[in-house]
Amino acid sequence: MGGTFVMKSVIGIHWATLLLTCMLVGGLITGCTEKVSFIESVKSPVNSSEKIRFTYWSPLNPNAASVVQNLGEVEMYKEMEKQSGIHIEFSHPPQGNEKEQFNLLIASRDLPDMIEFDWLSYPGGPEKAINDGVIIKLNDLIDQYAPNLKKFLNENPDIAKEVKTDSGTMYIIPSIGIGKVNTFSGPIIRKDWLDDLGLSVPETLEEWTHVLWSFKEKKGAMAPYTTYIDKTDPNKLNDFIVGAFGVGRDFYLDNGEVKYGPMEPKFKEYLNFLRGWYKEGLIDPDFGANDMKTIDAKMLSGKSGAAFGFAGSGIGVYMKNGSKYNPKYNLGAAQYPVLKKGDEPQFINSANKYRANGSTAITATNKNPEEAVKWLDYLFSDEGHMLKNFGIEGVSYKLDKGYPKYTDLIMKNPYKLPVSLAMTKYTRANYPSPGFVNDDRYLEQFYELEQQKEAIQVWGQFEGNVENVMLPLVSATKEESEQLAKIMAEVRTFSDEMYTRFILGEEPIENFDRYVSQLKLMNIEKAIQLQQAAVERYNKRP
Repeated sequence: MGGTFVMKSVIGIHWATLLLTCMLVGGLITGCTEKVSFIESVKSPVNSSEKIRFTYWSPLNPNAASVVQNLGEVEMYKEMEKQSGIHIEFSHPPQGNEKEQFNLLIASRDLPDMIEFDWLSYPGGPEKAINDGVIIKLNDLIDQYAPNLKKFLNENPDIAKEVKTDSGTMYIIPSIGIGKVNTFSGPIIRKDWLDDLGLSVPETLEEWTHVLWSFKEKKGAMAPYTTYIDKTDPNKLNDFIVGAFGVGRDFYLDNGEVKYGPMEPKFKEYLNFLRGWYKEGLIDPDFGANDMKTIDAKMLSGKSGAAFGFAGSGIGVYMKNGSKYNPKYNLGAAQYPVLKKGDEPQFINSANKYRANGSTAITATNKNPEEAVKWLDYLFSDEGHMLKNFGIEGVSYKLDKGYPKYTDLIMKNPYKLPVSLAMTKYTRANYPSPGFVNDDRYLEQFYELEQQKEAIQVWGQFEGNVENVMLPLVSATKEESEQLAKIMAEVRTFSDEMYTRFILGEEPIENFDRYVSQLKLMNIEKAIQLQQAAVERYNKRP
């Protein structure tokens, strides 16, 4: 093949239609008609007798795993092979063991050609992965062989900063969110109960207290507000109350200064508030032992009337199942609460534009990295974007005045698959993967219920505020990673234990200062310093 390949246009997509389509794409794809098409950059014909083969390791998204055993079965990849002549041999770790299997894979040094994973979680960061001879630096390869990605990053320097290391090294072909909305979770509440009681959706904590009291006294809710402790990711605001006190559940920024929420004086106020809710029977007494399955059961059974949840797996699933037993069952989204009416929430569960966990690195054992970069870059082209997010024209979508509408194969699947599962047979639209994700035109069709569509608008109304408090995607050095891991393993275990004890009243709130002193003995201040140093390096990135 002489080191090159051609990616033909997706069947049926004409240049005039593409031009109109690009004009309709929202978010960050700008100057679409000026982008360098792969067809323009590579003209050599495919020599099928010299077919290139790559091995590709990636966790398999649970939705995809419900309909395919291997990403090679997904129609978009079949089409890419048909067009490019490149064959991808996918392999996937068992679900639930992705991190462990990733570590074993790296330790074995029997590496595939490409690995899709969150490389920020590599011990010592991406630069260490390069120095270890696991993956390769991509700056020159992107400059020469990825015209579409290169153009996008040149036009969006804020995102380019996210996908580099502190020294400016490019190490992945990224997954990048382009939609207007990047917030897909938040407070969910029984809207039918509110209507029955003549109540409005609560905005302040005072209003929330009144609503939960009403749910308990007039609707018989045993756990009006149910929640749980997510020990896998403390940054996720599964308890949506904490941000109202102007403090984070983990590390956060306060005017550029890194702080650890659970040791701040405002966190004491938050704990005391939850302690009050617990004494009054407004918060689930089993919150320390709950998981998502128990949350689901309580929201469906009427034991609870409010929880943190997602538009898809929360509202979508609850509405489908709840209405089977109660035709009036209805849910609504509430804004992240505040203390004073008119204040704007700051701490919101919002995704970074750079989706680190859906990005792909090229390993040092890859014998044809140029072609791998070209193959991945196609996903940033207009044709590749359409294929990745909408599938095959005339099969999984049709153009209606330039707007890609999913066909009944997706929206009314003959095998009764929900939209989220039907999509995964044809596209990689509904979870992070190399290329652009969150196309607004996809989101407008993905959420079938009005309650879901309204929810992402409600939760996303103030998502821009999160930039003031959320740590950027920093890279720690090897030494920093080792120190942080050691410190935070002990700190978070102790913090979670004391969190529960304070709320249950097993530990007097007056002992909060002693608790903070213990955190300091565990070197939390050193961890804060390490995070601060990483943030300052990030801010100086080229």
